[in-house]
Amino acid sequence: MSDIPNLTKEQLANSRVIARGGRIREIGRLISQYGGTIKGWTKKSTQPLTIAGRPAEVHWYEHHGIGRVEEKIKWLD
Repeated sequence: MSDIPNLTKEQLANSRVIARGGRIREIGRLISQYGGTIKGWTKKSTQPLTIAGRPAEVHWYEHHGIGRVEEKIKWLD
């Protein structure tokens, strides 16, 4: 039930930024694990959606050249 759905181009285009760069709590770990620069990292979220009949958002970290990493579901109920 916690399978993360494939996000559509529209969902990705309408995603919102939660934090950038040094404002990301996990920034040190992201850089040591995946590389990149502090400025290049962004934490993003989808708009609310329904997964398995429950309201949720998908959250992830993203860096240009590295891509999306560590997607997770945040349940809203």
